[in-house]
Amino acid sequence: MMTKNPPMLVRPYNGSLYLYNDTNYRFPLPDEKMAEVITADGYGSRLVITINERFPGPTIEAHEDQTMIIHVRNLMHTDSTTIHWHGMHQKGTPEFDGVAFISQPPILPGGTFTYRFKAQPHGTNFYHAHIGDQRSMGLYGGLIIYPRYKFYSQPQVGFTVILQDWNHDDEPETLYQRMLNGVYDLKSYTLIEPTSSVDGANFSRFHIHSALINGKGRFYTGHNNIGSSFTHNGAPLETFRVKRSGNSRFRVISAATLYPFRVYVQNHHRLIIRASDGFEILRGVGKNSEDLVVESFIIHPGERMDFTVNFDSDPGTYLLVAESIEDLSKKTPPEYHAAEALILYEGAPLVYPNKPADDQSHCTSGTPCPVFNCPYLFYPKNKNRECLTFDKANSNEYESKFQEIQTADETLFFNFAFPGQPGNTPGSVNGHQFIPPVYPILTDEEKLTTKCSKNDCSEDKICSCTYNVELQSNRVYQFVLTNLGKGKGWSHPVHLHGHYFYVMKMGFGTYNETSGKFLLSSDDIACLGNKSYCNVASWANSNWTTTENNIPGLQLEYPPEKDTIIVPTGGYVIIRFKANNPGAWFFHCHIDLHNTNGMGMVVLESKDKWSYNGSSCFNKF
Repeated sequence: MMTKNPPMLVRPYNGSLYLYNDTNYRFPLPDEKMAEVITADGYGSRLVITINERFPGPTIEAHEDQTMIIHVRNLMHTDSTTIHWHGMHQKGTPEFDGVAFISQPPILPGGTFTYRFKAQPHGTNFYHAHIGDQRSMGLYGGLIIYPRYKFYSQPQVGFTVILQDWNHDDEPETLYQRMLNGVYDLKSYTLIEPTSSVDGANFSRFHIHSALINGKGRFYTGHNNIGSSFTHNGAPLETFRVKRSGNSRFRVISAATLYPFRVYVQNHHRLIIRASDGFEILRGVGKNSEDLVVESFIIHPGERMDFTVNFDSDPGTYLLVAESIEDLSKKTPPEYHAAEALILYEGAPLVYPNKPADDQSHCTSGTPCPVFNCPYLFYPKNKNRECLTFDKANSNEYESKFQEIQTADETLFFNFAFPGQPGNTPGSVNGHQFIPPVYPILTDEEKLTTKCSKNDCSEDKICSCTYNVELQSNRVYQFVLTNLGKGKGWSHPVHLHGHYFYVMKMGFGTYNETSGKFLLSSDDIACLGNKSYCNVASWANSNWTTTENNIPGLQLEYPPEKDTIIVPTGGYVIIRFKANNPGAWFFHCHIDLHNTNGMGMVVLESKDKWSYNGSSCFNKF
């Protein structure tokens, strides 16, 4: 790590930075010098991408319906790029969605591009690269759109918290190759085994050492229990200053490459979830509605979660913690993967904490702590936590249009998984490994040379092509997102561009309620043909129909809105939306490595209303 001008080598200690030759840590760098240094987790150096010399990029703020004009200049010498405005529906402007080879050609090295679109809808969003794995290298930033209307009584202005999982040895381009072939510990020369969540669902060979909040974190080492012998390198952390008895809104954004995080606030056990993916939520309907109060929540890559908390503890310094949901209990030596930030009460001295926030003693078997947005149904009994899955929430949007989707005109099944034969198990949707087109499909569909063939793609094999489906204008579609067959085992956060959708139901498999381990896949779905692939599916009960709405557990009254939803291993999610936004919309797993490996497809919506061509859409400034 080095300062900018003049360049000076520095190292972290106790939350500050010191010149490398200041062996007694007597002279901490002033704040303006510390601001020049990208510390990440304080361990060595690694390649990152900056935006306006910042990591992560600056947070952009606007009000709903304002016109956004954003000039992008690519100063990378060898890499092309695009910027996706995650959460913006781009209604009428699909050419500015920012997906390479779907809505636009990449911005070449030295090239420029201007994005013009309406700031719609309101809420917590972010922008990030949408080519290769550049998001994992730092090409992202917050995008906060404030509502114009005064129906929202809760505070809107608050703190933006952007999460990223962090490997300080390699950049993601290298780790992608290692994910496919194995990652080795360069010190012990041993193969790093993939981790899993408490239900046994896999994560990846993509190994993380730490995690960051707004580009800052610290690296933990140790050999005994968390909270005792774990030590860290003293790197600086992001600091949020609050007033006692104040009610602050935190906007949490996951720009993570792969890992989900459980978020909580030390010594503050009553978090009220206000919104997810920009859409207000609560629990219950009408007179039976109430705040969605939890002790913590889980956030997956691509998701956003807003919460408020009342700062009513003794004035002091507390930790905001985003802890990886990996089960690290069998790691030797043990590891601790978490992003942390300081919450400092006004008037209290800043005390830099020297150990992780071991903050679970208040969770008991009699009063287990509620955890929102779990990708599984149960925690192990000894954790004293209970899961609230996302479909237990209800919409609190003042203009929710759920009446429009009471029945669906068509149901489509999409299986997000890694099926195939040994040595060939790529990421896929319905057995199609996605291959990006050579020309943007929005403007040059007729030039598509990688179309899917019935001869190559079937119910019992994997094919590689530009998988897409066509949707007709103003029809209501029900998508059943599944994670079944022998390619299951990983939960997937699935993101739909150009839309929000209503979460009608989440279906889970069978779990051991004591250990929390996954046992069997849901039997609600029938995998047709080769069941190990599940490339073609239907309801196991042929009497379940959208016209009758007789699917058990279907939430028809104020279902919550979202644009990114976790599809649990061995389970499924039912979503509905109205096809009212013409364009070519990418639909994919938001785990960078899964997406790069082919777990995506394109929704071609209302093609009869397209009027785009390359010469009119693509520009310079």
